[in-house]
Amino acid sequence: MIETIGEEKWLELRTWFDEYVQSFADAGGRDPGPIDLKKRHTLRVCGEITGIGRSIGLNREELRFAETIALLHDIGRFEQYAAFGTFADRKSVNHAELGVQVIRKTGILNGLSGAVVSAVETAVSCHNKADLPAELDGRDRTFALTLRDADKLDIWKVVTDYYSQRDGSRDTTIELDLPDTPGVSEAVVKDLTERRFVRSEHVRNLNDFKLLQIGWVFDIHFEYTVRRLKEKRYLELIRAVLPGDESVESAFRVVADHLETRSAGSA
Repeated sequence: MIETIGEEKWLELRTWFDEYVQSFADAGGRDPGPIDLKKRHTLRVCGEITGIGRSIGLNREELRFAETIALLHDIGRFEQYAAFGTFADRKSVNHAELGVQVIRKTGILNGLSGAVVSAVETAVSCHNKADLPAELDGRDRTFALTLRDADKLDIWKVVTDYYSQRDGSRDTTIELDLPDTPGVSEAVVKDLTERRFVRSEHVRNLNDFKLLQIGWVFDIHFEYTVRRLKEKRYLELIRAVLPGDESVESAFRVVADHLETRSAGSA
């Protein structure tokens, strides 16, 4: 067990986070709504990662470490939005890599051991990758996986709340500036029917993005995540706002069947 993060340091990090986010209150002259959206997302991810951590038996110190990586996982989003007015990495910068730069630039982890700092930076830098590095193993891999699952759980909440809104107004920061055009891309459907995580380069419109979100089922790792996903019916809520054509239905069926298999295995 490497040195972890003490209660005093955690409280310092929590205070720093609030002050850092507040420094972007004017969002570089842009609509500040997305800044608040990401702050609230971050805090809910802290809650989700704690739930996952408890479910796999993490102790108090390990839970605090898990909360720390959740607190910092999207720290690059605030500078990204203030500078570029978007959360679309393809149109700006890789927000995870920017997050590591922010951690280093601000020195917020100063005073912690090199092993702890490295583990935090690794989890932050990997949370948005299609695949974790093959060389990542042991404790670092476990924490990286808990973060990826916790992040997905809250993004599912955010997008399903948004898709289900009554007034139909559009939020391009949630939609990542994707066009809301008809149809879906063949490559995205193929990824899902072949039980693969959808590659971002295959995504061409908002429907593709919604399919990518249901495809995250192929990249969840803990029983807690499976239970939460089923309880909240996130897949069904996304399916309800997708086209009704046969290709979409076949892709959804593959994903839903995969989730049922995972659920049966964890029962």
